[in-house]
Amino acid sequence: MPAVPNRRRVPAADTLSVLSSAAMRGPLQDLLRARGLKLEHWEHLRSHHRPGGAVSALYRVRCRRPAGGGPNPGTDLTLHLGATTADGTDAAGPEVAAARIAGLELQLWVHPHDPVLRSLPWATDAAAVARDVFAAAEPVRLSLVAYRPLRRAVLRAEHSGQAAYLKLLPPALLPGLRRRHRLLEAGSVPAPRLLPAPADAARGAAVLSALPGTSLFRLLVDDGAAKVRPETFLELLDALPSAALDLPLRRSWADRAEDYAATAAAALPGEAARIRELARGIREAVDSAPAGPLVPAHGDFHEGNLLLNGGTVTGLLDVDGLGPGRRVDDLACLLGHLAVLAAANPGRPQLDRALAGYRRVFEEAVDPAALNARAAGVVLTLVSGARAGQGTSRTRNALVRLETAHRLLRAAG
Repeated sequence: MPAVPNRRRVPAADTLSVLSSAAMRGPLQDLLRARGLKLEHWEHLRSHHRPGGAVSALYRVRCRRPAGGGPNPGTDLTLHLGATTADGTDAAGPEVAAARIAGLELQLWVHPHDPVLRSLPWATDAAAVARDVFAAAEPVRLSLVAYRPLRRAVLRAEHSGQAAYLKLLPPALLPGLRRRHRLLEAGSVPAPRLLPAPADAARGAAVLSALPGTSLFRLLVDDGAAKVRPETFLELLDALPSAALDLPLRRSWADRAEDYAATAAAALPGEAARIRELARGIREAVDSAPAGPLVPAHGDFHEGNLLLNGGTVTGLLDVDGLGPGRRVDDLACLLGHLAVLAAANPGRPQLDRALAGYRRVFEEAVDPAALNARAAGVVLTLVSGARAGQGTSRTRNALVRLETAHRLLRAAG
């Protein structure tokens, strides 16, 4: 049997550093050269670190087709490129290339040719989506809602006053997603409906109906969601179908505190010891507080996944995690996200008032110590995903999240 090469494990913090460093210019240029393009300028947009797994990054590049290099010589182009440390993606062709740099084995691709989300080229083709989803000849209007390389993408498609969402996942996860949507369609929960699946080109996508309403996030920012009773969300969770208990059990955010501590420490290496201590504290608090029985749970219950009209819920989104779980974890997810929103916007006192009101109601529904400890675990998962914005650096926003997790853990004590 041939020997397997001994691949050196590069620490996640070093990987993140390399992927955002000037050393990436060479691999990006090599990828473009295979397309007859010359790199003029590039910038690292963001990185995604999967706990215990791969690190991926996205780049925006400006490039030029040299004279004699094909059609439209001398034309400036702006493209997006991706890179990942994941292996086994079974990708090949001019849109994908392998590279080795600073001990990292990388795969790079030209967007939208994601090595795992193989239907992304179809989903970003306005004419193809018009034909396959709307049976229309005129191109649709497409907008990218979310994209995590190799993991998921969501696009909104609009045509003649109609809208649909295209959700792309690794092929092995799509049957489970469709099963969850069918379960919700049979009940009273206002979740997106599955629309007829298009041609083979979109076999890696689920097509979902659009729902009316305004996101809870927007309502909270505007006026603290003054018209929304926190009890509304307890009633919504009560309405989840009992058949969800037959779905696979997934670990909650707080149950994976140590995994997410590693990603947080990679993003904030100077705080690594403090982050490890925080994760230990969360684990101890979670283990010592009653979590309650297994019930149907959403799995990612936060303000971005809730649509409302007035005080009525009109949409429950992102049901990928629907299954057996603890009520306290769904409430902790919403509380943790709200705590981060309030901490990141100190000039909006309505958010602090909303946080206090939601905490009061939720602490009456579940064990208070379990609620706050698990909310701290949720916030720990958000540290590594912090981005720069509104004049604040990525590091500063990550530190705000870290401090918020500490406050929630103290509340659990």
